[in-house]
Amino acid sequence: MTTALPSYAQENITCNKYGHFDLYIDVDPPGADSALLLIDNSDDFPVEEGTGRTIVPADFGDFAGGPHKTDDPGWVIKGGDLLGGEVLWFRALGSLRFWSKDEQRWLNDAPNGERVRYFGAIPPDVMINGSDEDKDFFEEGTIWSGAGIQGPLEAPIEEAVDVSPTYDAVHAHLDFCLEGKTASGEMGDCSIDGIGHTGDPTVGAYLIEIQLFSHAVHSNGQQQKYIDSPPVKVLLNNGLIANECVDAISALTTYPKVFDNSPALPAAGILIMTGP
Repeated sequence: MTTALPSYAQENITCNKYGHFDLYIDVDPPGADSALLLIDNSDDFPVEEGTGRTIVPADFGDFAGGPHKTDDPGWVIKGGDLLGGEVLWFRALGSLRFWSKDEQRWLNDAPNGERVRYFGAIPPDVMINGSDEDKDFFEEGTIWSGAGIQGPLEAPIEEAVDVSPTYDAVHAHLDFCLEGKTASGEMGDCSIDGIGHTGDPTVGAYLIEIQLFSHAVHSNGQQQKYIDSPPVKVLLNNGLIANECVDAISALTTYPKVFDNSPALPAAGILIMTGP
């Protein structure tokens, strides 16, 4: 059963033990040319300070597929928002970031080269006409590391079905997987079947960024029908307990205070500045 998350305006921020949950995408106006793909209109999730981007916390500890795998969040669009046959895609952005609970800050790389892999679907044209190498390229998934992105920059999530607004036109749960080094020093590989190929990734939170869109064509036949969603940050918890995870999210949602310890100017007190 899918659980709706409580509003972050009223509840403590955490990223543990949500179970099975979804992110809702609204299309405004539904199914129309030049409509907007809108993220989290019900304000269920925290928002990054400065950018206004939605942060969706998920937990590798939910045991969906193994200790370093999860198929949450799911992506949901109601019937009529996308029309039957239109496909929701994701676009990979940026690079992997890592929350160090010891340093209490976000780093631009994981400590031991860890990476997040996300398995989209194979595009229909590749499935029909692509070579085995083309299909393998998509089947191996998209990888975020501190160095950037490997694999498909864009991949399908699911094709919409033609249903009434009381049903879901799109409801897809794809697999996220965290890879770390094994005891022998080799990097784990989530594309290998089974649960024992992810290595031993460092405890912490891992942050990736994606954008949702569709290649559906405008009625004028010349441009993309829907306007891409704002970027969405997915925060994937690996082993942080509740309060530790709160620290990771809070560092994104509020700027920390910066204390200047340089010598005071004459007749001046200690200068206290807030972050950018």
